[in-house]
Amino acid sequence: MPLAVYDIGFERRSVCGLAFSLAYLPVLLYSLFVWWLDRYEKEPKRLIFAAFFWGMLPAVVLAVLAEVALEPPIEEGLFRDLITGSLIAPIAEETAKGLFLLLLFWFQRREIDSLYDGFLYGSLVGFGFEAAENFLYLIAAGEEGGQEALLGLALIRVGLFGLSHAVFTGFAGLGLAAARLSPHRVLRLVAPVGGWGTGVALHAFHNGMLSVLGHLEASTEITVLGFLSVVAANWMGLLMVLLLASWGLYRERMWITRYLREEVNAGILPEPLYRECRSVWRRGVRRWQALLRGNWREWRRLGHLYGVAVELAFRKHQREALGETRWEPEITRLREELARLTQRRV
Repeated sequence: MPLAVYDIGFERRSVCGLAFSLAYLPVLLYSLFVWWLDRYEKEPKRLIFAAFFWGMLPAVVLAVLAEVALEPPIEEGLFRDLITGSLIAPIAEETAKGLFLLLLFWFQRREIDSLYDGFLYGSLVGFGFEAAENFLYLIAAGEEGGQEALLGLALIRVGLFGLSHAVFTGFAGLGLAAARLSPHRVLRLVAPVGGWGTGVALHAFHNGMLSVLGHLEASTEITVLGFLSVVAANWMGLLMVLLLASWGLYRERMWITRYLREEVNAGILPEPLYRECRSVWRRGVRRWQALLRGNWREWRRLGHLYGVAVELAFRKHQREALGETRWEPEITRLREELARLTQRRV
């Protein structure tokens, strides 16, 4: 093999490896963080992986097909970029990502116990989409301008805008979760559309501003201000969605406090265990103590006990607040399981 051909092949492999690392590793860390924040009841791993995979592959394929089919037959320029970037792309991409959430809420709605669950699934779909999209953009930048261009684009896409798609789709997840948890018919109809629409609007603003800045020959000050406004909008959106999701976590703690107190009064749940169940800190300390002693069986049993207790509280909330009487048999089963586990612990 000629040396020049070998060098070209090595450079391409190097670009692909660097692009893959920069596109996927930060996103995986972001995903682990939002998963870790779900402290009271972890979502099933199969659904966690399915959400990320959907964003990484099916959503990308569906979005690309939709964008190609809807591509406007007009000349290149700012107007065309605004139509494709601020109208077609946001609607196509947020719909393609949101389709997984619709399927999840249709077939697995029992797993949605709080607003945070909706944000979690929405953000994971967004992270998967973000990783795949960044990978393609970074490879293109690396092949065209080399490693320097790749790193420069990574600083913007992964650093400044690395949470954008998670924020956009996180709003759709919040909207569906609000509909799932609300007893009011009007909110059930409005919240999903409002969540999806908010994500589309933020996405459209993001793409539109970047398109305008790329075409207009403005002064450096105006360009910088415009770019900073896009960054600020993305991070303000992140703050808003995190505040709403945190409210969901707070409500989870209130449900645990209220509904497990009934189990304490009934003599099923001991008071010390009740305090552990409603405190993430106490639960963590208790399990780590067992782990540091090398008592894996106790560590796993405590995790199971806490999980049963929290699920019991959530099912009781769904029965009483949402009027879902179908949970009655499972509430009875969970209460019996909790009684068995607490007796074993004593």
